[in-house]
Amino acid sequence: MTQQQLLQFFLPILILLPVLYFRMRRISRARPLKLERMWVGPAIFLAITVLALIAPGPHGQANHWTMQAWTWLVPAGAAGAAAGWYWGRTMKIEVHPEDGTLMVKGGQAAIMVLLILVLFRTGLRTGLEVEGRAWHLNMLLISDASIVFTALLFTVRSVEMFIRARRVIAAAAPTPAS
Repeated sequence: MTQQQLLQFFLPILILLPVLYFRMRRISRARPLKLERMWVGPAIFLAITVLALIAPGPHGQANHWTMQAWTWLVPAGAAGAAAGWYWGRTMKIEVHPEDGTLMVKGGQAAIMVLLILVLFRTGLRTGLEVEGRAWHLNMLLISDASIVFTALLFTVRSVEMFIRARRVIAAAAPTPAS
């Protein structure tokens, strides 16, 4: 590897390590969960995903929704949904005993999912830069699959957390005296 290739490989890692460290510290602390705003993030992710998928590619070429595209996008979406569901399940949701607000705290499994995703994405990008042309891979399609994966990851995570948060609220509600 040349010095430039080494720099291109290690620079993202050197930037990501502090970002991940601070993100892990934040996710491991309890913070308020606003049910009424949980739809905003997934709506933005899905809107950006749709715009990215329908936008013309480089040099004005249109994305053609071929069978090859669907064989990449559907598994990527399913994997993103599965990872999002698992990540949402690992988030600890409880009602604060003093003021009755919902609190969410990420567990070690949520931190591991985030770390695995970042490492996988970094490795995939590096591997595709090195071997993509030799394998005749469509880099735009792989990028689209990554976008679909990420959008469904965060959307399903939010949906799972919303459903569980409503159950926690219902379970914590005082029962009327008979």
